[in-house]
Amino acid sequence: MRSPRAWSYVTYLASTFVLGACPTSPAATDTDSDPTTGGQVQTTSTSSDDCPIGDLGCACTQGGACNEGLSCSPDNKCEPAEQTTTSESGPDETTATTTVEPGTTASDTSTTGPVTPCNPDDGQPNVECMDIDPQQPFCSDAGVCGGCTVLPPDGCAIVDPDKPICNPDDGQCVACTVDDQSLCTGATPACNPVNNTCEGCFEHSHCPDTACDILKRECFPIDQVIYVRHGTEGQQECTNKVPQGGYEQAPYCNANLAIEHAQWEGPTSGWTFKFLDTDAATFHGDIHIPSVDVGEPISYAFVHEGSFPQQELSQLQYTRLQSNGAVMTVGANVVAYVNNFSIYSISNQDDNAVGIGCLQNSSVFLDDSYIRDTRGSGIRSFGCDVYLRRSSIYKSRTEGVELNCAEQHCELHMINSYISDNQHVQSDGGGGIFAENATLDIVFSGILGNNAEVDLNDMFARGDSIHCVGDTVDGLIRNSVIGRKQMGNAMSIKCTAKLTFQKTLLDSEEFKMGNHKKASEDILQYFNTNTITGAKPINPEPPMGSPEDLALAIWTKGDPRVDFDGQARTAKDNQIDYVGADVMGP
Repeated sequence: MRSPRAWSYVTYLASTFVLGACPTSPAATDTDSDPTTGGQVQTTSTSSDDCPIGDLGCACTQGGACNEGLSCSPDNKCEPAEQTTTSESGPDETTATTTVEPGTTASDTSTTGPVTPCNPDDGQPNVECMDIDPQQPFCSDAGVCGGCTVLPPDGCAIVDPDKPICNPDDGQCVACTVDDQSLCTGATPACNPVNNTCEGCFEHSHCPDTACDILKRECFPIDQVIYVRHGTEGQQECTNKVPQGGYEQAPYCNANLAIEHAQWEGPTSGWTFKFLDTDAATFHGDIHIPSVDVGEPISYAFVHEGSFPQQELSQLQYTRLQSNGAVMTVGANVVAYVNNFSIYSISNQDDNAVGIGCLQNSSVFLDDSYIRDTRGSGIRSFGCDVYLRRSSIYKSRTEGVELNCAEQHCELHMINSYISDNQHVQSDGGGGIFAENATLDIVFSGILGNNAEVDLNDMFARGDSIHCVGDTVDGLIRNSVIGRKQMGNAMSIKCTAKLTFQKTLLDSEEFKMGNHKKASEDILQYFNTNTITGAKPINPEPPMGSPEDLALAIWTKGDPRVDFDGQARTAKDNQIDYVGADVMGP
C-alpha cells in the first residue's frame, strides 16, 4: 500500500498532467586507412622471399602457427618443436606450450595446437581445416590451419564480401568490429560488439542529427526536430506562439511550448527537442510531459547543440535544467530520453521537488547526465522504468532513486553510473535506492556514501544503500561497489535473497557469498568525489590498501567497453576488471 507521502506526490503529478488525445577502445591490430570507405582495414605481416612465414627460423603466422615439426617461440620465430606426442601413425603431432600472463585468460593466448597440414589451393574456408576445427577454418599460404589472421590482408573480403573484416579476438571474418564500423550505415549504424554485426542504434552518438530511440533501436526522424532557445520573446530570440515556431530561426522560448507543438494535433512519437545556445541570465526551468492516452508509448528526446564534459553542464543556461519544484515530470505512456544535461532542484522544503518524476507505462533514460541537490528523490518512479547510463544522482535530501511500483512493476537499469551521498529526512525516508515490486539490473556501477536513517537501534530502519520492501524486489547486481555512509544505518542492503550479487565489493555480511566484503569506512577510502557531478573515481593513492584491491570484477561480452568517463576497459571475455564505474588510469 502506498504511503501518504507517495499519494501526495501522485496527486502533485496529476495536477501537472493533462490526459492528451544515443568511444571506442584502442585498436587491437595495426590499421591503415581505406580510401574507398574512409574506414580502417586490418593489415597483416606478409612473407619474405628470404624467409617464408612458417619455416624454420622464420616468423610464425599471425595465428601463432608454424610448419610441421616446428613450434612458435615467445619471440614469434619458428623453432624445432619441444614436445611431440605419438599416435598410431607415428610422431606427427606437435604441441606448443603457452604461458597465461596475469590478467589474461587462456583464450587470450595463441597456441599452435596440432600443426595441421592443408592445401591453400583447395579454397577458403578449407574443408580439411573445418573437419578438424570449425573455429580454425582457413588455410595459410604456409599450409597451416588457423583463424582469419592467417589470411592475407584482403582474405576475409575475398571469402565473404559481407564479412570483410578479420576479428582478431576470435579469428572470424565479420561485418564490423568496434574499431572498424565502416559498413554500419543507414538503418544499421552501430556495430554490436557481442556478435560483430551491424544493427540499429543503441547510443545517441549513432544518430548525430537527432537521437536514438534506444528501445526501438531506431534513429529519431530528421523531419521531427523542434528547436528551443531559453529566453524571453521580447528579446526576439525565441517565440511563444504555438504552433508557429519550433524551427531553428524561430525556436520556442522553453521546452514546454515545444512539447505543446508536438502534441498540437494529438500525441505522436519521434520528436527531438534540440536546445540552442542562449545568452539568457537564468537556467532553463522545469519541463512537464503530459500523460497521453495511446496504445504504445510515444518517444521524445531532449538533446542540445554542442558536446560538453559533465562537470561543465551546470555552467550553461541551455544544458542546466533547474526548478524549485519537480524539474522534469514524465506522464503515463511516454519514453523520455535525456542526453547530456544537469538537473538541479533548489527547493529546501518541498518533498515533491524531485529531479525526475514519472508515471506508469513510461520509461526514462538518463545518459551522460547528473541530478543533484533535490529535496525529494533524485528520481521518483510510479511504475516507470529507469535507465541510467554514465550518469549520477548526487546529494538528494532523500532517496537517490525511489521505485514506488506496488501497483505496476518497474525496473531500474544502471550501467557505468553512480548513486552517491544521498541523505534522509526523518519523515520522508532516504538512502541510495528504495524499491518495491521492482527488478534491479546494475552492472559496473557505484552506490556509495548514502544514508537512510540516523537511529541505529531502529529495527524498522531502511537499508542505507538499498532498501527493498518485503520480498518484492529481484534482479542482479554485479561488478559493482556498494558502501554506505560512515556511521550510517546498521544495515547497508536490506533485501531478501531474490536480489543477487556477483563479483561486487560491498559492506553487507548477508550478501558476501561470491563477493568481497569490507567495512564501508574502508570501501569509501578507495574513491574520490567529483563535488559537481557526484561521480566517485578511484583514488590513485588511498590512505589504506591499494587500488588494485578493486580488481574483482569479471568482464564478459556485452559489458561496457569503456568506463564512466570513456576510458577503455579490459574488454576481454572473462578477464578481470575494476569494480564500479571507473577504471584506473594509465
